[in-house]
Amino acid sequence: MSSYAQDVKNELARIFGDEPETLHAEFAALLFCGAKIFDGRLEFATTNAAVARKVISLAKKYFPAVKPEVAAVRRKKLNKDMSYAVRIFLTGDVQNFLEELDAPELLKRSRFKVAWLRGAFLAKGTVNRPEAQYLLQIVVKSLQTAEFVRKILAALDFNAGLYQRKKNFVVWLREADTICDFLGMIGATNAVERFEVARNLKEVRLQVNRLVNIDTSALNRAAEASQRQIADIKILLARNYPVTKKIREAMELRLANPSCNISELAEKISLSKAGMWSRFKKIQHLAKRFRK
Repeated sequence: MSSYAQDVKNELARIFGDEPETLHAEFAALLFCGAKIFDGRLEFATTNAAVARKVISLAKKYFPAVKPEVAAVRRKKLNKDMSYAVRIFLTGDVQNFLEELDAPELLKRSRFKVAWLRGAFLAKGTVNRPEAQYLLQIVVKSLQTAEFVRKILAALDFNAGLYQRKKNFVVWLREADTICDFLGMIGATNAVERFEVARNLKEVRLQVNRLVNIDTSALNRAAEASQRQIADIKILLARNYPVTKKIREAMELRLANPSCNISELAEKISLSKAGMWSRFKKIQHLAKRFRK
């Protein structure tokens, strides 16, 4: 069963858009964040087959003279998913494309920034399932790349955090509303709908748990108060201490209804809650003398 993050990427990988400029920006981000160069080749690695297919499609579009190579390897660690490596030989067209990756013109409009962030997320992004802790991350190798991702997010009014984790740098979003806005902006509409449904269920469960805890706490307090009051009453009865008619009425009422709270006892004799509390305070005061 695929994870929530994989489902998000599967949805985003199907977006190709109508404008060549936005597609260019997305492919640029895929290579900028997720590819590395060695042995005269550009290599893009991913564990998502849909993302690998998208990189291959874009490579064929922008580098028609170059035939991409694909290698699939089953990883030995963690959940043993397949890892896909798309390799592209560094021809003149590829070199020219790479030199334009950080050109200011590439991101001069908001829709280009959005496409760029979609590519960055496809390359190095992850997001927790909404039932768990809210967290979306883009993990890159260099501080320069992380700061660039954060700068693009800031330009679109996303206040992202940044920290170093071992040899990687992590740009993160943590609030539920912010994560929903980001996923919706880059085109993961189905993922946003699932996120909202899970989020609402989660908040309802939390609210129910809070109410149950409050009720349980109130019951515990009422039980403890009842036990203390009964103990005080037994002290006075053991010593046959003379009390007023009202105090005796409260004593008999409590002994007959040990599980009732103060409000319920007061209601039985049409007395206010404050009045019932006053009577038990008097009982407590009298019993305290004998305890001393």
